[in-house]
Amino acid sequence: MSRKRLYQLHSTLGIFSSVFLIIVGLSGSFLIFGREIDQLLDPEEFVIQSVGTRKSIDSLREELRKKLPPHILAGWLIPEHSYQPDQVWVHFLDSETKEESVILLDPYNGSLKGKLKEDRSDSFYGWMLFLHYTLFLGNTGYVLIGLLGMIFVFQGISGIILYRNIWENLFRLRTLESIRTFFSDLHKLAGVFTLAFNLVLGFTGAWWNISTTINTIINGFPAQELGKFLEDSISIDSMIQGSTSQIQDFKLGFISFPHHKNGDPVVLYGTENENHPFRSRFGSYIVFDSKTSKLQDVWNLKEQNFVYSILDSFRPLHFGTFGGIFTKILWVILGLAPGVLSISGLAILISKQSARSSRKKEKAFK
Repeated sequence: MSRKRLYQLHSTLGIFSSVFLIIVGLSGSFLIFGREIDQLLDPEEFVIQSVGTRKSIDSLREELRKKLPPHILAGWLIPEHSYQPDQVWVHFLDSETKEESVILLDPYNGSLKGKLKEDRSDSFYGWMLFLHYTLFLGNTGYVLIGLLGMIFVFQGISGIILYRNIWENLFRLRTLESIRTFFSDLHKLAGVFTLAFNLVLGFTGAWWNISTTINTIINGFPAQELGKFLEDSISIDSMIQGSTSQIQDFKLGFISFPHHKNGDPVVLYGTENENHPFRSRFGSYIVFDSKTSKLQDVWNLKEQNFVYSILDSFRPLHFGTFGGIFTKILWVILGLAPGVLSISGLAILISKQSARSSRKKEKAFK
């Protein structure tokens, strides 16, 4: 492809994706500290004041049975920090649609802290997450975000090709010359210094959305039929105890309960190395029969091909959690890069178009 055609494609894709990339970049920055913002906005729901030892999952299940209408358990998120509530996805059987909600639960005393919609869009974090991954367009938006991620990766690579001589004047930002010159320098500076970040975020975001879409196309959506396929007498605690003997130092992060199909298993997701900066909280899993509690499968990330470790690292890389508070703050700042690149790119194109129009007028009057 010629340099001119590459520039035209770079510009066209930039115009098409500019507004979307600004939204995705800003929402991503807010998401880095989204849970903390929830705690500030509504401490009654999102901050745990209790201290001591967590109750067992079986005990907490019993508390839910006492305090909630008849329901089906779907998922159980164990919080990363002790001051955060558990999040439990339940389907209520007393509604015609078997409405799904997220129950915020104090794991120390079993009290109910609050209730959210299934997608958590009535919390700040959930609303931003929904915007970030779907643009409020449902499955169409999910696919679109995947494509935008690939466009973002292409823009970064094509930008380096187009401005391959930028290294000669890398730190130049001419503020006293023309608007076009200023935005051109700003565009190059922002593009170079955020290139690695943009490639990582664009690729990881695209991978999640596109791979999930392809998997859905191949396997279809989960069955819509809902049922209670886990007896109250089945102990989740025994499964948790058994998981530690299967994977050394296993740290539980999420429990998936059978609720779409009779015979589906109980799956415990967690990590085998919680101190590894590039491990997610859900990279390993252990599968148990939901009828007999017998072990069915063990997936220990540590024993798998390194490719799976790379895929698992996408989560801390995408959200900037691998370096603690420093990388989280840095990721918030870098999340502004798509907006800076989009606005400066549009300004360059507008100024070029304006210059062309001026030249045409000058020729017309000669």
